[in-house]
Amino acid sequence: MNSLRLLLDTNVFIWAAVDPRKLSATAAAVIADPDIIRYVSVVTVWEMQIKHAVGKLPLKENADLTAARFAKELRAEFIAPSILHVAELQRLPRTHNDPFDRMIMAQAITEGLTLVTPDPIFAGYPVSVLW
Repeated sequence: MNSLRLLLDTNVFIWAAVDPRKLSATAAAVIADPDIIRYVSVVTVWEMQIKHAVGKLPLKENADLTAARFAKELRAEFIAPSILHVAELQRLPRTHNDPFDRMIMAQAITEGLTLVTPDPIFAGYPVSVLW
């Protein structure tokens, strides 16, 4: 059994469910691997809802329903922010200020997850990244 555990960033979560062609070959392969555990942050759902509310992410249903459907399709589990994640967040350097990305990164670090993201900003942080 593979011990790799993934945390999908918001874009990757949406792309994997809606348009997998946007994923790198590596990301697509690990997301499709049934032996790999996939997580999605509740922060991602929050980000989806906010982007939907301001018209940046058109959804046919509420973000929570969309995210639940996507997670089921991808066999992904949700991970909620915890006080330990907030503690890690406070230790991160402030080179990147996006609150969603920062919390997702803190969750990945705290939980020992590999973050699946195309965003190069994460390379400057102590988080395992796959793309």
